[in-house]
Amino acid sequence: MKQIEPIQIWQNGTTKTATQLQVQGTSVNLGQEASFYWQLLTEECHQFSSGNLAISGEHFTAWGADDDYFYTIIAEDLSLVIVEPSEEVKESSEVSED
Repeated sequence: MKQIEPIQIWQNGTTKTATQLQVQGTSVNLGQEASFYWQLLTEECHQFSSGNLAISGEHFTAWGADDDYFYTIIAEDLSLVIVEPSEEVKESSEVSED
């Protein structure tokens, strides 16, 4: 799951704010394409938007060993901006070796 710049979406008469993007692979045809299920989630992890996206061609062949690559491709397709954790968050998540 990746943090995204908050976006507001109107749903069932209310405005909701998405702050997270979750992506799950659904299928891979080796050497050809991969399909993914994506969800936009609120801060409380409630889903309010989802869909499927297939990646093939140049995007598929550019996939290396970094699965975060697919988050980038899907975020671009959905016009989302992935937010990197701040240095404070990174430091607080590190375990002390003392």
